[in-house]
Amino acid sequence: MSPSQLLLIAGLGLALRVGAQSPQWGQWEEHPKPTQTTYPYLGGGIGWTGATTCVSGTVCTVVNEWYSQCIPGTAAPTTTGGSPPPSSTPSAKANYWFSFGDSYTATSFNPNSTAPSTSNPFGNPPFPGGTIDGKPNWVEFASTTYNNSFILVWNYAYGGATIDASLAPPYTPTVLSETDQVNEYLNGAAKKPSSAPWTSANSLFSAWIGINDLSWNWWQTGDRLAYNDVLLDAHFALIQKLYGTGARNFLFNNVPPFERSPYFQSLAGSDTTASVLRGVIDDFNSKLQTRVATFKANNSGVTTYFWDALSSFEQILDNPSTYGFTDVTTYGSSPGQFWGPDNQGLHPSSAGHKVLAQDVAQVLKDTVW
Repeated sequence: MSPSQLLLIAGLGLALRVGAQSPQWGQWEEHPKPTQTTYPYLGGGIGWTGATTCVSGTVCTVVNEWYSQCIPGTAAPTTTGGSPPPSSTPSAKANYWFSFGDSYTATSFNPNSTAPSTSNPFGNPPFPGGTIDGKPNWVEFASTTYNNSFILVWNYAYGGATIDASLAPPYTPTVLSETDQVNEYLNGAAKKPSSAPWTSANSLFSAWIGINDLSWNWWQTGDRLAYNDVLLDAHFALIQKLYGTGARNFLFNNVPPFERSPYFQSLAGSDTTASVLRGVIDDFNSKLQTRVATFKANNSGVTTYFWDALSSFEQILDNPSTYGFTDVTTYGSSPGQFWGPDNQGLHPSSAGHKVLAQDVAQVLKDTVW
């Protein structure tokens, strides 16, 4: 049997909502249609269900139909529609988020193109970028909807990524592994250019990786659990490099129970895929948590945050109606489906990502992010 690889596809979805008043740095919602008595872009954008007006002392900054945010200022919002002129200058009050991972996190960001700024906190491409279904994913919801401040996100994650291509080959050689992603960071934002004047105090570094590694590892011969140690050795060597550039705040996400995805469940009738894969996942996650504790103990000034993605997924899959889902066994773009339209049945829908982002927000609730 060949491994399953997580591929990146894009789509488009539309939904309009309205809400109340948003605080400073809060996202707000687009009205379905402007009138002479309403502002044309009063909103966080398509899919947003929160506030529709900014508090006094802040101004709506419109990025596109997906995203607007209340930024401190006194200028009156426009009544003529359209987005503000692009800006390459980061906000002086911005905090920073540097993200690494695979297609669960990727937005098709190119660090050599437009940098994150007030006009687009994710830089490029236009928000929400190249996500699985063309709608926001967890890191976008966490940093623009459930955020505690204005955040500029440098999202190096790449669809299909493994920790290191020499250890777990990706589905195609052009995929940028976590190793490649960290090297992109080291050659760019790590040097704190004018577009990213981050500090150790105002920056968060997150890594959600391992899904593709374990998708490759579980069917190999030999000691699969011992190989998890090899993978984690490589992963934390990269984390150590981030620390060397001044990174001090780290968010670690463990591997979700993707053996319960529609794709892997479709294999259950012919072999023992699910049970074998779950054993590899549980071992990896246990060792990851131990490694996080060791990393923190061995490096001064480190603060770590840990999101138990496996538990979050299982709570949704075991109690779908509690979270607004009616289907957790198939995949597609129908309302109520947890698994999104990726032609594989391996990735959560944007609605699923939104619920997951709320759990991440709870982990980060006492931080500036």
